[in-house]
Amino acid sequence: MLTTEELVDAYVADVARLLPRGQRADVALELGALLREELAGSDDPLARLRAFGRPAEVAARYGQPLTVIDQGDTRRFVRLSVIGVLVVWLFGAAAADDPVHWYQAYGIQALWWPGFLVAAFGIAGWTRRRWPERFLWRPRASATGTVSRPGRIAAFVFFVAGTVVLVNAAWLLEKLTGGRAAPEAVRALTFDPDFARFPGPLVLALIVASLAHHLVVTIHGRWRPATRKVEVVLGLCFCAVLTAVLFAGPVYQSPAADRTAKSAVAVIVAVSLVDLLVTGRRMARQGSGGSSTARPFAP
Repeated sequence: MLTTEELVDAYVADVARLLPRGQRADVALELGALLREELAGSDDPLARLRAFGRPAEVAARYGQPLTVIDQGDTRRFVRLSVIGVLVVWLFGAAAADDPVHWYQAYGIQALWWPGFLVAAFGIAGWTRRRWPERFLWRPRASATGTVSRPGRIAAFVFFVAGTVVLVNAAWLLEKLTGGRAAPEAVRALTFDPDFARFPGPLVLALIVASLAHHLVVTIHGRWRPATRKVEVVLGLCFCAVLTAVLFAGPVYQSPAADRTAKSAVAVIVAVSLVDLLVTGRRMARQGSGGSSTARPFAP
């Protein structure tokens, strides 16, 4: 059961993350003080917060969002539209044969995504108005810094198994086929000797460090300032090492497998850099205007 203070922190975080960056700290302080005053001595603070309105509606009162679909959903709509189009373009750049092919197959075709989002957000807004009781606000666990241990344990097992398969893919293929695997398939899963000497071990060390960090957060059951900083440092190291891998020699002995692997690494680096940027901004906002007992702007 969350305390009144934790509920207010979670609610204010959900409102602030929907506002322009320049407004978030001031609004968080103002709204937090207002809610703490109104909820002082309340027997049911969660009900009082729900009566105050959806975080998107409250954010719309403070800000001046564009009038595309529901005002409270506008910023999220624009963000998802840009991310979706960029992802399609990025994958298209890796798959296209030339700029003309990219433009015809991916450049223009990616614009179906914003149209799909317009329909999806429109339906979501109508549904919220039709059945408001089904969309009552609930505090997000991540807004108070807590994590789902079962989910993180499952993810830990998955990533450990994936790492084992990645490192021993050729050997596993030989074992599963009883030594009858095609030489081309084995070669496609065999690391280049130079990569296996370096930077392969460094990549593996960073993966192990990330798994250990993941396990520490899972054991604690919540994010702490120290573990969040370690996450950022590990992410920056990963991006630096994987970027070096892109411009170093081959990763796999098979040229086709090597091209595929490096395309995947390029996507991973791009997504990781965006995630690190978002995480860094959230940490900065938390340090300037957030609560010391919660992580208001957690993803």
